[in-house]
Amino acid sequence: MAQKTSNQFTPGGFIKVMSFLHLGIATTPVILAILFYFNAEDPELDTSDTNDIFLAIVPVVALASIFLGDFIFKKILRSVSQKNGLREKLTKFQTASIIKYALLEGASLFSIVIFSNTQNLTYLIIGVVLIGYLYLQRPTKPKIESALDLKGAEKAKFDRTHEPVD
Repeated sequence: MAQKTSNQFTPGGFIKVMSFLHLGIATTPVILAILFYFNAEDPELDTSDTNDIFLAIVPVVALASIFLGDFIFKKILRSVSQKNGLREKLTKFQTASIIKYALLEGASLFSIVIFSNTQNLTYLIIGVVLIGYLYLQRPTKPKIESALDLKGAEKAKFDRTHEPVD
């Protein structure tokens, strides 16, 4: 008789949950950027205003979110021991990914809000670039396998997407 897996942790379910979380996090800045752009009075691309402190702050926040997110992601994944089971590795991957996504989302939202206040398209462009980078971080089966360095039995277990882990 087939075992019921509806409430059990499976690799396929994990990938779906991660994809849903990623989509939810990435959707907010996209919607906000569209709303602010179409409600803008007279947006213009201006990088010449030397009194605009945000021309220094927004790029620094954007770059910091990218590098800090990658640093934290790698640090959390380095703490995963090869002795840990697949489920624990996937849980660590989820935690690291959410932190990385949240940092990128926060920086893009910051940039988009600054655009709405200043009507300077430079900030919207930075926000859209961050959204693009966030999209590239989308969790896929190969990316998860690579990030967790799954090999042998663990990779085989992860490849059986509908069988419970544990």
